[in-house]
Amino acid sequence: MTSTESIFFWLATLSTALAFGLSAWATVIRKNAVLGLVRIVLIAALLFLTVQGILRWTLTGHPPFVTLFESMTISVWFVLLIYIAIDLFARNRIALTLPVGLASMLLLGWASTLPTDPSPLSATLDNVWLFIHASFATAGAAAFVIASSFSTIYLLGEERMNSLSDLSGKLPEYRALPGTILNFVIFGLILWGVMIVSGSIWAHAAWGRYWAWDPIELWSLISWLLYSLVLHTRIGMKISTRLFCWLTIIAALTVMFALWGVGYLYETIHSYG
Repeated sequence: MTSTESIFFWLATLSTALAFGLSAWATVIRKNAVLGLVRIVLIAALLFLTVQGILRWTLTGHPPFVTLFESMTISVWFVLLIYIAIDLFARNRIALTLPVGLASMLLLGWASTLPTDPSPLSATLDNVWLFIHASFATAGAAAFVIASSFSTIYLLGEERMNSLSDLSGKLPEYRALPGTILNFVIFGLILWGVMIVSGSIWAHAAWGRYWAWDPIELWSLISWLLYSLVLHTRIGMKISTRLFCWLTIIAALTVMFALWGVGYLYETIHSYG
């Protein structure tokens, strides 16, 4: 990572840490005005990551999806992008700052411990399906993180959530949160499903088979099936909202493991770089 790119990466990391710290402080002391500053900090983090990604893309000549470091940072970029879209259009924004700041800070902190040098594309990776596959994977993971963030808000309880509102109508109604969570679960399932299908097409082009029960393939499928189960139990079996929220959070952990944890425990033909 070049020195200029490193500056923007660390600015983004520190911004997410500051956003989480300010959100936690505002939640504890119930100083609602602080949350307006948190939104500005998260927007700044998105801009810093955007510049960092452009610098790396310019340096390597390909989108920043190839290394594990790039996969994590681009996932955080998608998380922040979805948050900003919600902030601008849905106005469900204030309560999201705490879980979004925490998730972004942890992922960028994890990324900072990984090798940051760019990697050239191998012959196997040099395929347009890589960028389709990786784009849907990181965007899907971001959708699941946002769903988990809304679930965390719901689990905090109605009284605590309402205490975070400094402007009438700027928070989602507490009773409307389960519907919002469900929508993001469905959105994430669609993205994650396209990721699996595009990965199978890419695998056939690269290795001559659509499926090989590789650990990352298997855990990606487990994540998709688990979220499908969560969705069907919510719609069909009418499980309680609190259980639905907990299952949404647990399922998000399997997505993160599928993307970034499998390589620590298993040998896999999937490699970054």
